[in-house]
Amino acid sequence: MRFRLSSSQILALVFLLFGTIWILLSDAVLMSFTRGDIELNNKIQNLKGIIFVLASAIFIYFVSRSLNKRLDRANRKKDEALLRFNMLGMATNDAVWDIDLVTHESYTNQTLQDMFGYNSDEVKDNYTWWRTNLHPEDEKRVLETIDGMLENGGTVWNDEYRFRCKSGRYKIIFDRGVIIRDLRNKPLRLIGAMQDVTTQRALQQELVSEKLLHKNEMAKGILHAAEAERKKLGEELHDNINQLLGVIRLYIEHAITNKSEQEALLRKSSSHLLAVIEEIRGLSRSLIPPTLHDLGLIESIRELADSISIAKDIDFKILDEDFDESEITSGKQLVLYRILQEQINNIIKHSEASQVTIELNHLNHGVQLVISDNGVGFDVATNKAGMGLTNIRNRLDIFNGRMRITSAPGQGCRLAVELAD
Repeated sequence: MRFRLSSSQILALVFLLFGTIWILLSDAVLMSFTRGDIELNNKIQNLKGIIFVLASAIFIYFVSRSLNKRLDRANRKKDEALLRFNMLGMATNDAVWDIDLVTHESYTNQTLQDMFGYNSDEVKDNYTWWRTNLHPEDEKRVLETIDGMLENGGTVWNDEYRFRCKSGRYKIIFDRGVIIRDLRNKPLRLIGAMQDVTTQRALQQELVSEKLLHKNEMAKGILHAAEAERKKLGEELHDNINQLLGVIRLYIEHAITNKSEQEALLRKSSSHLLAVIEEIRGLSRSLIPPTLHDLGLIESIRELADSISIAKDIDFKILDEDFDESEITSGKQLVLYRILQEQINNIIKHSEASQVTIELNHLNHGVQLVISDNGVGFDVATNKAGMGLTNIRNRLDIFNGRMRITSAPGQGCRLAVELAD
């Protein structure tokens, strides 16, 4: 490490050298000048001390003047560095700190004092003050990390911990520092900045809580949807299929005991049995669309529309000219199909529509399904939470999709859903 003398050491050394030279040379010069004249030599000897003092004063004046100029330049540089130090803290709102690991001197900017509420005297011994106010649960981890960096040759350190303010409240601090070392890799200084991230961490925790709550609500919605599906299936089995099977059983029993009516009763039983088969097929199609895998999304939509048109007086129009279903996954195809089923059920139950238009479009970063009808419509502001729409929202949430409903009394309804790539 480069050795440097202080100003006082330089001044003392200069005076020592000047005095030594004067003592050694002045007598020799004087004897040469007086040429052995003792009387003249004694007279000049009396003046030599005065001359030495005057020469020393003049010499020390110029030396000290030079040292003062150097000191002034150093102080100006230090003041400029401190100014940049404080301006950096003001520009970034960071608490900037600087610790000399050799002299144990430290410096902090005003932001650090403002951040934690301490005055300059309280943070004078920066390292001790900092260590004392670390949260007890974080202290060991943080100190082991920074000591390890100092001992193992590291140059960059950062950590996050809780730090006590003067009020007693703890703030969450993200701290990072740079370790300056000499040529022998010995740490000389540690310079860094502390950033208050309390608000950010609180917002992050709030966001996590909201996401967890949203997931819980979505799970509840899925359970409600599943329960509604089971209830619907039970009603279909009880109201239609079970009744038809009960009638078939009565026909067969009556045919066994009444030979004369046997053929007519068996024909009726066969007709009802075909109706049961169709009902079961309809239920199977609504639960697991076999055509989606075999025919694809568009053809499955066409088949669904055709089957509904037979039973209900609804005219379907499907717009899919520029749509390539191979560009979306099978999972998203199933979601779109289920949403279509759900909305068509809503239309059949509530809209009294005679025309339904189904559109499939590619977006810049996803796919869009639009279902429009010419039914009675409704007030969107007062009808947002129907079970059908809730089920659609829950399905979209799984793929981070979104939906938009446009409707008004007497103006039909338009449902647009989007799934991102």
